[in-house]
Amino acid sequence: MISSESRYPSRRSRVAVALLIGSLGALLHYIKIRTMAWHPGDFGLAWFGARSLLHGINPYDLVGPGRSYNWPWPLVYPATAFIVAMPLAVLPQIPATLVFVFVSCALLSYSVTKHDWARLPMFGSAAFVIAAGAAQWSPLFTAAMGLPVVGLMFAAKPTIGLALAAAGDRRLQKFAFLGGVALTLASLVFFPGWPRVWLGQLHYATQMAPPLVRGGGVFVLLALLRWRRPEARLIIALACVPQVGSWYELLPLFLIPATSRQTMILASVSSLGFVLQDHIMTATNEVEYNQQVAALMIAFGYLPAVQMVLMRPNRGDIPPFLSQ
Repeated sequence: MISSESRYPSRRSRVAVALLIGSLGALLHYIKIRTMAWHPGDFGLAWFGARSLLHGINPYDLVGPGRSYNWPWPLVYPATAFIVAMPLAVLPQIPATLVFVFVSCALLSYSVTKHDWARLPMFGSAAFVIAAGAAQWSPLFTAAMGLPVVGLMFAAKPTIGLALAAAGDRRLQKFAFLGGVALTLASLVFFPGWPRVWLGQLHYATQMAPPLVRGGGVFVLLALLRWRRPEARLIIALACVPQVGSWYELLPLFLIPATSRQTMILASVSSLGFVLQDHIMTATNEVEYNQQVAALMIAFGYLPAVQMVLMRPNRGDIPPFLSQ
């Protein structure tokens, strides 16, 4: 027999679990930077950009291979991300990143446990482990589906933010719009010419492409058979925005499962795909590597999520991941 507490978690228990998950996320990132000090985490780019703007410096000239901020690729974050990171710019990079990861993972846990504990297995998935280790934005943005106010920060990474807003409710879309306007205006105050510079940087982002055009991506369109459902629109929207091709990008798909069993299936299958990549991939360069990882993500992440949606009726039910 399922207790009322397990079906309807109290705020106190949700906060306790959120603090635990936030601590786990921060620990995962700390372990990552201890073993891979040369790869400080993606939030570090926003942190560096925030510090640069506060000193009146163009960060796009300072990030890249062999530059002041030694990074394998050019800086492709919009300046809106630097505005979001500014409150943490007063801290050194590692403490700032650990705070960011802790808050992001804690908010994600608090968001997905609003109605039950069914989605907790997602925190054992490779997608979550990689997202926390890489200090990625996907935990924070995924949390916005249940905590719409977080949508104020979507403009920090407008591709994934736009996809999530498209599948969200009106409250989330309102916060995303207001946040986009506010962050853009603030960024123009600090760096009026950043849109032109940023658009020029995107020319070098050859590692990014929508999952829809990756190997097997066309099968994701099967979700259109359930176009009335917000879950189907979430999958399609995610598949249409440019992405690098890394497992952390699957994290929003963990909003699709309706039961703990489905969440465990998606966590297990997607993590299996991550494990298999080192045994079956044949990539000889970065472009091939991203293409092959993305194909595995489609097979072991997107398509299982599509199958879950196809098992539901084509009607506009309000799924638990939305804020109502």
